[in-house]
Amino acid sequence: MSQNASTSHTPKATSQHLAGAFDIRNVIGALIGLYGLVLVICSFALDPGVNPDTGVAKSSQDNLWSGLAMLLVGVIFFLWTRLRPIVIDKTKIDESVLPGGH
Repeated sequence: MSQNASTSHTPKATSQHLAGAFDIRNVIGALIGLYGLVLVICSFALDPGVNPDTGVAKSSQDNLWSGLAMLLVGVIFFLWTRLRPIVIDKTKIDESVLPGGH
């Protein structure tokens, strides 16, 4: 039993961490995805109306395809963040220039 305790895995102190939720790619992906979702909902929920110059009914397909494309771009941004995360090396951060640094 004591042999198992000595071979247990202990977490190593690392000097690196990921940018996480504040990675700019997450913010951009969320905003583009949100706008895409709004466009998809609007394509089904809102009446596109009539062109006042010609009297021809407008199509809501533009909102649908634009919204789907924006959703795809948002997903691509999130996948990019997951597949190639930004790693921040804590040893290269100058603590003296940070606010509140001692």
